[in-house]
Amino acid sequence: MRRRYCFIAMAAVMLMAGCGKSSSTSAGDAQTSKAAEGETYTLKIGNTVSDIDPFNVAYKEFEKSVEEASGGRINVEVFTSGSIGETDADVLDKVRSNTLQMGNTTPNCFADLSGMAAYYVYGIPYLMSTDDELNKVAESEWITGLNEEFRKSTGVKVFDGGGVNMGWFGFSATKKEIKKIEDLKGMAIRINQTNQMIALSEGAGINPQFIAFSEVYTALAQGTVDGMVTNTPLFYSNGFYDQLKSILTTHCGESYHFYVINDEFYNSLPDDLKKVLDDNVSTLISRTRELEEDYLAEAVGKITEHGVVVTEASQEDEDMLRQISVDKVWWDESVSLTSKDNVNKVLEILGRTDEMQ
Repeated sequence: MRRRYCFIAMAAVMLMAGCGKSSSTSAGDAQTSKAAEGETYTLKIGNTVSDIDPFNVAYKEFEKSVEEASGGRINVEVFTSGSIGETDADVLDKVRSNTLQMGNTTPNCFADLSGMAAYYVYGIPYLMSTDDELNKVAESEWITGLNEEFRKSTGVKVFDGGGVNMGWFGFSATKKEIKKIEDLKGMAIRINQTNQMIALSEGAGINPQFIAFSEVYTALAQGTVDGMVTNTPLFYSNGFYDQLKSILTTHCGESYHFYVINDEFYNSLPDDLKKVLDDNVSTLISRTRELEEDYLAEAVGKITEHGVVVTEASQEDEDMLRQISVDKVWWDESVSLTSKDNVNKVLEILGRTDEMQ
């Protein structure tokens, strides 16, 4: 009798084990079947710039390539000109909430959202002053590590491979020709409202003004400000040039952007589609960099044709602005918004150890 009970008990255990295995296999089969059936995903991408901007020209190529490479399983929709996400910070917020799945935004926005002050190094005038320097830092192990911390903290993944510079800052004037920084003294110039740019502008004798980016065109037209600072291509693509008389281009600041994606959305994709995105974002980065180089020359040409005088700042002026930044921004943590260690880290990555403190 006892043997019979043992047999029944063993049979029950085997049956339960069999059920468990069957359930696991079914779940795996269901996942495989789901992928095999070709479930589709919608990838909404947003940014703040116009359709003719290199970022959106490249995004259109990205859209076509991703849809083809995924066999139509990823449907890409690109929303330009701030139609979803009026500012870079808003784009980041929309990606975080999964209203947008993907976009591009600045390291300063990363810092504002996460409290990770190391990202503010990208806002320090003349700490990096060439595209090669920007990219070298962006592609470093240091930034890659920060990006992983950012992902864990915010749920937003930053794609590897660095970012793209939208352009270097230029100073502009609505009513006079500016050939050198001295010509800007006393003028009311709209700038980005950051401690770094405020200190630089005031150090150069400029009267900084703070106006929402969406209201700048009207402010220029109505004479509320005497000019503005933005990256040179944006003077053209956003139409500011038709309110300007002159532009003085410098390397005092830049609009460096990284590509981001909602981490939960990214991880919902099958591995083969993750690879499709990773490969195409890598191409997107290199392609947008190429387009930006061509677009800068085109933008300056179009602006000049419109009668705006575009002057490249002299080395003397660049050196003067750089020294103001070194003296008033780099090593003052209340102005740079980041630590001296982070400034030194950038200098170390760039091999400029003689400038470290």
